Amino acid sequence: MNNRLIYVCMLLAGMFSINVCVSDRVVAGEKGHPHHHDHGKKKHISHNHGKKKHNSHEHGKKRQLDSHEHGVSVLKIASEKNMIEMELESPADDIVGFEHAPENVQQREKISKAIAVFKDKAGLFFPNVEAQCKITKNSAEFEADAGSGHAGFHVKWHLSCANLSKIQVLSTSFFKIFPKAKEIEVEVVSDAGQREIEWDSDQNKIKLKLTR
Repeated sequence: MNNRLIYVCMLLAGMFSINVCVSDRVVAGEKGHPHHHDHGKKKHISHNHGKKKHNSHEHGKKRQLDSHEHGVSVLKIASEKNMIEMELESPADDIVGFEHAPENVQQREKISKAIAVFKDKAGLFFPNVEAQCKITKNSAEFEADAGSGHAGFHVKWHLSCANLSKIQVLSTSFFKIFPKAKEIEVEVVSDAGQREIEWDSDQNKIKLKLTR
């Protein structure tokens, strides 16, 4: 009887040991699996980030000659120390009467005449004489985009001023020379801050302050 009881106890003890070992292996296997899965997720997120950059670049490229409005030009003015830079963008229709690449001799002549006006040393925009500003460099080009069906003029002037702080007004002959132009949207960046001005064709000058 005693021998039988000892045998049953030994058998139960052996079964309990095997069960503990098997349970430990299962738990260890479950802990290892999530680590591999999370690592794969990180690579996927990094791939998507690269895609966003590519789309943003394409969007910026598309805006070139696509956003102008007939009758409305944009004039950007920036000043630093005694220097002023002016940048004008005008729809071709306002300047030469058509909105595409030249198709004949007459249209090419109109473009050449317009560029000559833009490159004239006298300029088209004049700070008041007390500031003693003069044009040191300028450029003008005609741009046409067959894809969007738009064309325009892009002009830059660099001015040097002896007394930048004395600038109070900016006059123009632009509307008189190009009567199809109805408005200039002026964007100013200077020591005095940033400003936006709507310059209508019935005004030959606007107030302008570039220093504090």
